Amino acid sequence: MADSVVTFLLENLTQLLTQESELLGGVEDQVRLLRNELRMINIFLQNSEGKRHDNLVKEVVSQIRDVAYEAEDVIDTFIVTESKHRKRSKLRKVIHYFDRASALHMVAKKIESIKNVIKEIYDNRSKYGIEIAEPSGGDAEAEEILNRRRRYVEEDQVVGFGHDTEALVKQLMDGNLQRNVVSIIGMGGLGKTTLARKIYNNYHIKNYFDFRGWVYVSQEYRIREVLLEVLKGVTPRPKLKIFILKAELKEELLHGLEAIYCSNKTKLQGTVIGNLKVIKEMRDEECKNTLFDFLMTKKAEEQIKENILKDSLDDKLIDFLLNFVRDIYMKNGEGWQEMNDDELKSVLLECLKDKRYLLVMDDIWDTKLWAEVSSVFPDNLNGSRILITSRIKEVALDASSLNNSIPPNSPYELPFLKEDESWELFSKKVFRGATCPPELETLGKKIVKSCRGLPLAIVVFAGLLANKEKTYRTWSKYIGNVNSYLIEDRSSCTDILALSYNHLPRHLKPCFLYFGIYPEDFEIPVRQLIRLWIAEGFIRQTGNRNMEDVAEDYFEELIDRSLIQVATKRLDGGVKTCRIHDLLRDLCILESTKEKFLEVCSDVNLSPMSKSRRTSIHYANHLKLSSTPCEPSYSRSLIGFGGVVELESPLDTSYYLQWLCKGNKLVRVVELRNMGICCLIPNKIENLVLLRYLSIPSSELHDIPDSVCNLWNLETLDMRNSRLKCLPKGLWKLQKLRHLYLDGPISLPRTDNEEALPNLQVLTGIAMNQDTVNLFGKSTFPNVRKLGLYSSREESGLLSSLHPLCYLQTLKIYELFYLSIPISFQLTVTKITLVGAVLSSSNIRALGSLTNLRILSVRGVRQGCSEITLHCDESSFRQLEVFKMVNMDVLKWTIGNGAMPSLQRLNIEHCRFNYAAAKSILCLTALRDVEILHPSPILAKIVQQLQMRDGCKLQVYPPPEPTILGWV
Repeated sequence: MADSVVTFLLENLTQLLTQESELLGGVEDQVRLLRNELRMINIFLQNSEGKRHDNLVKEVVSQIRDVAYEAEDVIDTFIVTESKHRKRSKLRKVIHYFDRASALHMVAKKIESIKNVIKEIYDNRSKYGIEIAEPSGGDAEAEEILNRRRRYVEEDQVVGFGHDTEALVKQLMDGNLQRNVVSIIGMGGLGKTTLARKIYNNYHIKNYFDFRGWVYVSQEYRIREVLLEVLKGVTPRPKLKIFILKAELKEELLHGLEAIYCSNKTKLQGTVIGNLKVIKEMRDEECKNTLFDFLMTKKAEEQIKENILKDSLDDKLIDFLLNFVRDIYMKNGEGWQEMNDDELKSVLLECLKDKRYLLVMDDIWDTKLWAEVSSVFPDNLNGSRILITSRIKEVALDASSLNNSIPPNSPYELPFLKEDESWELFSKKVFRGATCPPELETLGKKIVKSCRGLPLAIVVFAGLLANKEKTYRTWSKYIGNVNSYLIEDRSSCTDILALSYNHLPRHLKPCFLYFGIYPEDFEIPVRQLIRLWIAEGFIRQTGNRNMEDVAEDYFEELIDRSLIQVATKRLDGGVKTCRIHDLLRDLCILESTKEKFLEVCSDVNLSPMSKSRRTSIHYANHLKLSSTPCEPSYSRSLIGFGGVVELESPLDTSYYLQWLCKGNKLVRVVELRNMGICCLIPNKIENLVLLRYLSIPSSELHDIPDSVCNLWNLETLDMRNSRLKCLPKGLWKLQKLRHLYLDGPISLPRTDNEEALPNLQVLTGIAMNQDTVNLFGKSTFPNVRKLGLYSSREESGLLSSLHPLCYLQTLKIYELFYLSIPISFQLTVTKITLVGAVLSSSNIRALGSLTNLRILSVRGVRQGCSEITLHCDESSFRQLEVFKMVNMDVLKWTIGNGAMPSLQRLNIEHCRFNYAAAKSILCLTALRDVEILHPSPILAKIVQQLQMRDGCKLQVYPPPEPTILGWV
């Protein structure tokens, strides 16, 4: 993680030098010189990317990481000290003058020492011959060994894949006659190669295609090797060398033939020699064959006879020509050379011409490969196919986009094995055809369940047990420790999975390792994860793009690389929660521990804290925080999950953060909402001036102290599940604040001037009153994108008051009573959620007039207590794509001709419909996805008619019971 450490430190130093230079008074020049040194180090890290198998290079990178951490500590410690000094009164500044001078001297000395260490690292590169140019053969050889091992493990046993094989064989053999690309994607070890091999050897596939070829590609591919691998399987095997005549000899040959022809025009007219223009245009090999064919057979004699009567001079001329040509080619030597890539492509194109071929390209990592070779595979309009496997969705999509077919084939996402398939694979490997003893079956199934349906994990662990004693005592010791054994066996499992991690671009590596903070089987909230990434400094500013959007791109790329699994989705189609396979999570922790990136703790005493940069506490039921002073910690993040923290002494609930304020003043991230504790915020929280992210649970918290407003780096403040009555007046000082999560209704503090929060993206829990309206009108939140409001009975112009919020996309309103229709303008909002609202005809009419609205969700507080009347004409909800209703009584739903023309997705949960209202659903002609949870019998019966529509997916749970007319 040296890359991300240095990158983050560089960005931090640049920001300090440009925006907060006053904090560096006295050491600004030294910091600037340090930044320049780090830039040189960063170039070295970029050049060494992907070339770190060499132990010397590893050591240099490790030293760079440590010195970057040290530099970060020195700078951050000085900023904390300087911030404290600036808050002192003039008198106290005078009193502490010598302390500050000493601190400045110490920082300058430490920076100079760090620069010397950096210089020594650079000098050692030359001293020990550590040069980063082209990778040695060692890297490629190591990867090839790993790929051979992967192929052995994946193809060891074929279990399941029956449905997958059938579906893919159908794709390969059916459809139009144009050349198509079919792709299989999934995480490492899922069995993509095994499935592709099963398809490749399928009886129907063998008979259908004239030619089948298989190529292993891997990360370090070379186009030449890929082309040669395909050509090896072509019959008859083409010639892969080409004859080359040296340029100077070719010139001598042509000049000589021209001179001989000019002296013997009568005899040579009409012969090959007489047509030098044709000879010049021939390829070297063709030219050679043509000349010797003419001179060493009867052709020359016969053609000369046609021109003149044969005499003794004819033989002499032929011999002279033959000797001349032979001498030229003898000077050239053997002349056979390897074909270049373009020549190989031409040969392959010719070989595949008119054939119906299937080519399997296994384990592609880069979109560039397909761009380079796709033109080599001709479209013979006879049903030729290319089957690719990859861990990266982008590779599959890129290849499919070059299909001639419209639309392109979607990548086939290989699922994990089901429990019965996992057990079958495990049994075959462990017992080799024999039956599992009954006393081991329960234990065996527990072990298999720990592998989470990943064939690689099952095969590797089964291989371990196959060579062990098959007794209850032996197997029982593995229960709960399956992942530990698999991680220890790096040669078979972890290294294969690590290929995906090693192939990540440098900006994604810390984002992936960060998944190690979460416990096993934890359903990870994506938006929380993105906020944490931003606070940790992992997200790079890209032009004027919003950082949350950039972070979402990073997240989606990890999904597309088959490293993260989607758990649930939001109404807009984005990912709401995700999961990571246990083995990949263990890989994150393993790599993070080596790099001092993060450490997972459980049931331990956190005093003194770990030297790792991040500490994640998992279900620590007996975790204790010492009340005695401890050594300062340099950890930057503290994140907790589950459990209850105990104190050694009965202190007040503000102690948890007081403990941090004393012992960990450099902390940036505090995320404790998932722990079973209650936190109050101490006044000394202002000492944590580097804090960017604060999220704590506190049902007893009624006020936020003013000292929080001195946290000038704070980006996220999450105070949900608290009983706040008001916000501190100094809130407007938090200029970097991006996310403010509150449980409302809470009033915003008044301000008489033009104070604003220019970076705020999310604001929730706010009471909608005149003060709030005034703040909106003054553009206090110019960039807010998500807003959560509590309405009031008196407030009718809510929508109009939102007009100044030019970037507002998502709006959530609690307890809405009345909405007026905004006539003179249109809101930018695309999603509205209403909770406990009065959904009268006029309110629905006002919502229907919002032309940008694409998602509408209405939710009753309790089942059956909220009523809704829907009158939709042709002008209502023109752009609405998703409509969700929860806990509603639908009194009436009338749909005029052409109403809701864009509605594709309808979600109904715990709602009651009468017959007429339910029947109206059938008038929604654009529906593609309908999900009904716990429907009334009438609704369940009527929506069954939607199944008869082409392209409409219907899910009803639980299945409908016999129809009961009227209300339920």
